[in-house]
Amino acid sequence: MTGAQSEDAAHFVPLSVLMSDYKGRLAVYMRTSGSRDVAVTMPVKMDVARTKNQKFFVAVAVTWNFEDAEALQDAAMQECPKGHRCVFAWVPAHRFGKDDFGIYIEDIGVGETLQNGMVAEIIEKAEIEEAVQSLSAI
Repeated sequence: MTGAQSEDAAHFVPLSVLMSDYKGRLAVYMRTSGSRDVAVTMPVKMDVARTKNQKFFVAVAVTWNFEDAEALQDAAMQECPKGHRCVFAWVPAHRFGKDDFGIYIEDIGVGETLQNGMVAEIIEKAEIEEAVQSLSAI
């Protein structure tokens, strides 16, 4: 984290709220709320590898004011509903356009394809790429 940021400085927003109230646009939510640090969340229930009703809680944090993901990941784990496995991803937007820019996805041992697919769904539906590009210009 940088400056006077605290662990609870990031907003946690359900993807369903972004879809219904902000037309799926994270950038609009960030501009409206004034927050440049947001974790988009989505509970998922699915059958995986002959195991019915597995529950996941996916959190994709998009931040400009955090130097590492530790506090965000801890907060995501606290937000994770009982009985769900937490899938955490971090987009360090302050690194956009630099060589060290990328998306960090915590490996929880359920397979790269499954994890990446859940994270990709949030990235696509919340228009995270557009948010990072447009808000990086500010």
